[in-house]
Amino acid sequence: MYNNKIQGIGLLLAFIALLIAAVVGIIIYSGGETTTFQGFAESNETIINSETSVSIKKILVMEGDPVYKGQKLAELESQELALRIADIRSQLLQIETKRGLSEAEIKSKILQNKAAERAVISELRAQIQTLENQLKINKELSDGLKSVKIKKSASVKNPIEIQIESLESAIVDRRKEFAEINRMYNKMLEGGETPENVEAEKLRAELKSLEEQNSNMAVYAPFDGIVGSVFIKNGNGEKVFFKGGEKIAAYSPILSIVSKEPSFVKGYIPESQFSLINTGDEVTISNTQTPQQITGVVTGLGGRIIPLPVRLLKNQNIALWGREIVVKIPENNGFILGEKVSITCGTNVWDNLAKAFSVTQSKLSAKEMDKKKLNKSQDETYQVTSLPKDTTKKNVETFPETSPQVTPIRWDGRVKIEASGAVFVPETGKFLVVSDDTEKKKPILFEVGKNGETKTIDINNFSKINDLESIAKESKNTYLIMSSLSYSKKGKLKPERRLLARITFANGEARLENAVDFYEILKNFAERSDSDAAKFLKKGIAEKSIDIEGMFVAGNSLFIAFKNPLFNENGVIFEISGYETIFADKKINEKQLKTIFVDIPDGRKISDLYMISSDDFYFTASCDSEKCGGFYRFENGKSKLIKEFPELKPEGIAVDENGNFFIFFDLGQQENSKFMDLGRI
Repeated sequence: MYNNKIQGIGLLLAFIALLIAAVVGIIIYSGGETTTFQGFAESNETIINSETSVSIKKILVMEGDPVYKGQKLAELESQELALRIADIRSQLLQIETKRGLSEAEIKSKILQNKAAERAVISELRAQIQTLENQLKINKELSDGLKSVKIKKSASVKNPIEIQIESLESAIVDRRKEFAEINRMYNKMLEGGETPENVEAEKLRAELKSLEEQNSNMAVYAPFDGIVGSVFIKNGNGEKVFFKGGEKIAAYSPILSIVSKEPSFVKGYIPESQFSLINTGDEVTISNTQTPQQITGVVTGLGGRIIPLPVRLLKNQNIALWGREIVVKIPENNGFILGEKVSITCGTNVWDNLAKAFSVTQSKLSAKEMDKKKLNKSQDETYQVTSLPKDTTKKNVETFPETSPQVTPIRWDGRVKIEASGAVFVPETGKFLVVSDDTEKKKPILFEVGKNGETKTIDINNFSKINDLESIAKESKNTYLIMSSLSYSKKGKLKPERRLLARITFANGEARLENAVDFYEILKNFAERSDSDAAKFLKKGIAEKSIDIEGMFVAGNSLFIAFKNPLFNENGVIFEISGYETIFADKKINEKQLKTIFVDIPDGRKISDLYMISSDDFYFTASCDSEKCGGFYRFENGKSKLIKEFPELKPEGIAVDENGNFFIFFDLGQQENSKFMDLGRI
């Protein structure tokens, strides 16, 4: 019995020994090998330059300064541009001095034309007189020859008579020619269309364009980052710092910007180990300050062996050699620019075992989470939370089951922001938001960052606007804003509630360019037309129910969306092609206007729109009696719900430079508005 126990223990020990030997063998022959080497967290450096030769007027930043997207970095001036502007102004001055002389010349040409007409007509009449005299003589001679009987025919005309008729017809034609010339000259006098005036208009247009270029002679930050260098290099490769007035050639570097956070790691693998790594391999990046580890992907391998940087040498007197590698790392990585990091590549058996164990645990955890989700109520209340730090995974084709995050607009003004429309400004990376209520009805734009940070932008040259409901981007620096055109609760429709205005916004400043009474323009159109659009407007005017809440510019068309009235229970959108006539002539005609009818759920009204085309667009619709609404797409003649908002009232749509949709919500007078990032649709 005792011997049997000893034999059993021996067999067990032998089995354990064989197992250990097998594991050791696997480790030895599995090919698993890791290596760790070092590198630096870096970011791509973007060179800022000018497309034309310029002089540096002023550098506004220093190396190491943080900058935000759209910030002015340097002011420039162009001597060539200044000379051209001066030359055009000189030409315009000369034309102004000649203007009176030019009009006198046209009047002189009219007199000359009349004199020429008299001379030509007089000559033709003289020829007619000569022929008539000859005809008279011939008649007298024929009457004297009584012995000769001439048979007359009514159908045959005398050749001389034919010549006379031809000359009389020529007189009529020449009078018409001279009259047409006189009409042309008189039209030039009445309309001021002298050659000099036409040339002056061309020069003024060119002068305006050049002056705009001159006022915008500056360079701006293309993204949030840190100023890298403020210098160029001369032919010898030496740094040359800019001074005021210094001239540089076109496309010469002025300064550089790097991202605030590293976007890649440049590592140096020892010469003896570079065969262990390949493009596309995943590696682990870490530093000595924190236990954080992230995964990167090798995107580049150096084509030669180079000396390692001094910072990586343990003994600076002993040079080491290696191969450069570039590793792409994710955003929000937590590293500091220039920080020394460790790079680990390769795997071993224990890593694989740990990985397998980790995957198994993850799957088990996922199953547990699924069970918990199944136990939750399907009617869970919609939660409003703050925007998460990780905003990288936005390119979704459909919305996830969980609600997207909502960001509050941070603003401490006395009057709360009631967002009624929004557009994205690529030059600044922020939104311009309008509110239907501002302090003292002051024309204000709110510049809102994606994190909710907000500041006000006063619109210069603009005294008052009320119930501002929509904003649309026209071009790089121009925007349209519009009041609702609706009556107030007191039953009044004051001038400041009837406005459509064009503004410019650049370098943090907004200015009014033009404004019209759009209500009056629509009213005049309705009175002149019998179209469906006119009937719709007449109904709204009679009921005092017109209320416009959405606006969008696409090409040369302006789209406006009516909250009220409805047309046969459908929402109404006007497309006004060639809408510039609104500002130039203060009118629209039937040929310009197309009506789009939109099916919307009962109890909801259109609050904003984003146009792809007149047959394909997105819109929001808010509930009449409570805080709710939806985001819809209109396609193939039908509206389809994309996202429901059970406790929020959508009032504005904006799309950023990446195609992500943002919905802005009006929360009333007690709380600032919020917005939601829906990602790409």
